[in-house]
Amino acid sequence: LAGSRLEEKPFSEMEMSYIKQGEEALQKSLRILEDQDDWKTETVAGNGDKVLSKVLPGVGKVFRLEVVVDQPLDTVYGELVDNMEQMGDWNPNVKEVRILEKIGKDTVITHEKAAATPGNIVGPRDFVSVRCSKRRGSTCVLAGMSTTYGAMPEQEGFIRAENGPTCMVLRPLPGSPSRTRLTWLLSIDLKGWLPKTIINQVLSQTQVDFAKHLRQRLARPE
Repeated sequence: LAGSRLEEKPFSEMEMSYIKQGEEALQKSLRILEDQDDWKTETVAGNGDKVLSKVLPGVGKVFRLEVVVDQPLDTVYGELVDNMEQMGDWNPNVKEVRILEKIGKDTVITHEKAAATPGNIVGPRDFVSVRCSKRRGSTCVLAGMSTTYGAMPEQEGFIRAENGPTCMVLRPLPGSPSRTRLTWLLSIDLKGWLPKTIINQVLSQTQVDFAKHLRQRLARPE
């Protein structure tokens, strides 16, 4: 055992700082979700999908999607983590997700391009994020926040927006293990000159759309 451990490549200082950022995003976002007070309902879809929001000091407005997906947790986790780079194929709000670097088994640096909204109300945005995925028992948490990455400076034609801390929590539905409860905490600064009403509308709609497109993706025959 000791021998095999020695063969593992030790992380550089830079890699360690990214791992710490990912874990910090995870802790912060779970703390936000654990506090049940002051959440206001933004929208409730006919199928029960819900978006809630609250304003946090120092963070601003955060959004929380609560949905149940008729698929087992492993299937949902596989789509959101293992197939992360395919998200642009099924979610029209996402143009591209690219993994820039993998650090250990839990942490990745990603570059995401968001599609412009209909009518170009919100123009193209991109994000550089550190993400970490952790599994504890039957709960999975995928967390992330914006970071800087030298090899991915700001891109022409995109406004570099910031996210975080954000996370998705996946749990089997109690009493129905073949279904998954998904909670998505979204915290984004879109940058640029945008009225708050438009930002709020776009972000809550993005969450509702995500749930719809994820279901369609998971329901497709293999």
